[in-house]
Amino acid sequence: MSDDANKTRPDNAKRKSVRFFLICSALIAGAVTVFAMAMRLEIFSAGPHVAFAMFAGVFFTIVLGVGLMALAFHSDDSGIDDQQS
Repeated sequence: MSDDANKTRPDNAKRKSVRFFLICSALIAGAVTVFAMAMRLEIFSAGPHVAFAMFAGVFFTIVLGVGLMALAFHSDDSGIDDQQS
């Protein structure tokens, strides 16, 4: 590979990772909106504290998973792993 290809490969990987993160963030925002609308219907009878704890746990678990997957994609696409071997 040429030096130009090695320089653009990490930039392209970064762009893909950011796009993946933004798409997943938009999906999470949509899920939060649906959850908020469901809470307004009061279908959860456990109370607001339990609902908030459940929402926070699910939200941060999803954010952690999305972030780790974005880092895995970035690591694979950037070619940094290939340079180390």
